[in-house]
Amino acid sequence: MKIHLLSGFLGSGKTTAIQHACQELIKMQKKVGVITNDQGISLVDGDFFEHLNIPNRQVVNGCFCCNYNDLDKSIQSLITTNKPNIIFAESVGSCTDLVATVLKPLFNFYPHTDITFSTFADVRLLRILLKGDANIFDESVTYIYFKQLEEADIIVISKVDLIDHETLQEIKQMMNEKYGNKLLLYQNSLDSISIQQWLRVLDNQLFETSSSLEIDYEVYGKGEAKLAWHDAAIEIYSPNYDAPDAAVNLMRTIYENIHLNKCPVGHLKFLLNGEKKISFTYESQEELLDAVENKKSNLATLLINARVQTSPEKLSQLMSEAIKETQIKCNCKIAVKSLASFQPGFPRPTYRIAE
Repeated sequence: MKIHLLSGFLGSGKTTAIQHACQELIKMQKKVGVITNDQGISLVDGDFFEHLNIPNRQVVNGCFCCNYNDLDKSIQSLITTNKPNIIFAESVGSCTDLVATVLKPLFNFYPHTDITFSTFADVRLLRILLKGDANIFDESVTYIYFKQLEEADIIVISKVDLIDHETLQEIKQMMNEKYGNKLLLYQNSLDSISIQQWLRVLDNQLFETSSSLEIDYEVYGKGEAKLAWHDAAIEIYSPNYDAPDAAVNLMRTIYENIHLNKCPVGHLKFLLNGEKKISFTYESQEELLDAVENKKSNLATLLINARVQTSPEKLSQLMSEAIKETQIKCNCKIAVKSLASFQPGFPRPTYRIAE
């Protein structure tokens, strides 16, 4: 069995890569499993993998490092129930120091299991942060971002299909100068050839002697506390059978409200009717919503996971305003079935192997 651990900042493309990797492996008659992870408990990604009929487990209420025992239980559950050849474990995007707190413990407890470690980076955000010409996030949040890259065995620079050739060459030069000692992959995770290349690299890459980070946990904890989490499950009722249209309007309004209030988006994820996933990041493309098929219905469900640099109170206010605007504009009723808004707690790993 192999365990492929993924890290990378919010919105870096981890879930998309796992989805398409699993679909490629299933075609090859491989058994797969996925473990998703988040600070909250209502996960878009977990429900999305359920919809895709890909065996999965969820580690919630904290990162892998702080909930290592839950990660272990999830691995054991997948082994017992599904006997996978390959498990993908996707860490929450605000987490770092995974070599010391997850990789090395896994290596100790699963000595006969092949383990790999990939860190993902959205090529557009990566370029901005490498150039240092825009202060998007608080410096403590940016500290987490670069620590994720620092500890990586493999850095997967994702979404390269969204930039031009000249920009890509610029990024390759910067990455070679700063991270030339690492294995660098440039990937479009929607392309099967790119995914197959990543899988071939994982087949030949084993975790062995990666060094644990030198990291300031006070700065790390401060960075996580700068981010607000907002998870909500809602139902939209429309007497005119336009509930899916209202859902699309709500998603766009939420993003626009956050953007207009100059709150940097880490990741804004929606799951429409339990099957269609829509994502926004700092460098979002609104045309993502154009792909949503708006079939006539008087009911639509929407699961929302928002990770934004602001306070939980401010984020909740922006969400409430978006709901009110949508109800008026679309002549619909929106019911909030569950809601959680909070900041991540201070990182306290179950294990930390520093040597």
